Amino acid sequence: MKKISLFTYRVLSFLIIVSFLGIGSCKKKATDPDYCGTTWATQVSSQLNAVTTAAQVYATNPTTPNCNALKAAYQNYVNALDPFVDCASWSVQQKNELQDAIDEAQQQINTIC
Repeated sequence: MKKISLFTYRVLSFLIIVSFLGIGSCKKKATDPDYCGTTWATQVSSQLNAVTTAAQVYATNPTTPNCNALKAAYQNYVNALDPFVDCASWSVQQKNELQDAIDEAQQQINTIC
């Protein structure tokens, strides 16, 4: 149970870090008018909701299939964040912080359960 609580805390912390990196502050790519606008916040939010749901299911029923579902949801969340490292108007520091958070989350996926 502690791992789930710590996991949930880390996921929420990760989302907060990403939010501070500038939701909506990034220039939009010409090929997608909502690339770094509200679409990115919505995409991250829906992926985080999937992780939270999978974590709750695993917390109540810690089986191997539920663990695998949690890992898959977390991987999808990390994958959803990956394209936003390229936001054109973010500073190098902001891009590096997001990449570091993604790298840390990627390492945590294998140790979740």
